[in-house]
Amino acid sequence: MNALLILINEIITLYLYTLFVYVIMGLLVQFQMINNYNKIINTIFRALISIHEPLLGKIRKYIPLLSGIDLSPVIVILLLSFLKNLITDYRLGL
Repeated sequence: MNALLILINEIITLYLYTLFVYVIMGLLVQFQMINNYNKIINTIFRALISIHEPLLGKIRKYIPLLSGIDLSPVIVILLLSFLKNLITDYRLGL
């Protein structure tokens, strides 16, 4: 059971890291700091979109834009961090 909780914790950590990369890449593409027409950049960005948009889209249904700012990544980061803390506390028996 302990190994399963560690695996779930590591998967959540990896998802959070890729979410940070997705948000930063989205900002860089939006401000035209990186070229989205580059095949490698486009492939990476599309892969990140396919990983993160299903969850972010569900959050966006309930949380509207706030003055043009998308808060769905912040909500997902907070929820996943809370879940990681719950798993860690359960695993350590606190």
